[in-house]
Amino acid sequence: MAKGIEAQKLKALSSELVPTLWIGKNGANAAIVLELQEQLKLRKMVKVRILKTALIESSRDEIAHELGQASDAQLVDLKGATAVYLSPYRIKQTSKNSVTHQRK
Repeated sequence: MAKGIEAQKLKALSSELVPTLWIGKNGANAAIVLELQEQLKLRKMVKVRILKTALIESSRDEIAHELGQASDAQLVDLKGATAVYLSPYRIKQTSKNSVTHQRK
């Protein structure tokens, strides 16, 4: 997880986010990882909600950390059943109407 003053700023920003990805009974499978990566290409941070049905085989901590590693995203905050990830991508404007995504 993020540490220091920057982490405090990121956590403050993340409190305003609404979850856009939910993890259910299938856990953090390949489809969830792919969707998180796609959302992180468009946004700096993504909030993920871990539903109770996902906790049959793993804990919230395990799911949150595994999802972060699989998607190369930084886990910013984990409170209860909600995790916030920071994008590993940098959006680069190449022309007026064209945007590309690069790894940091």
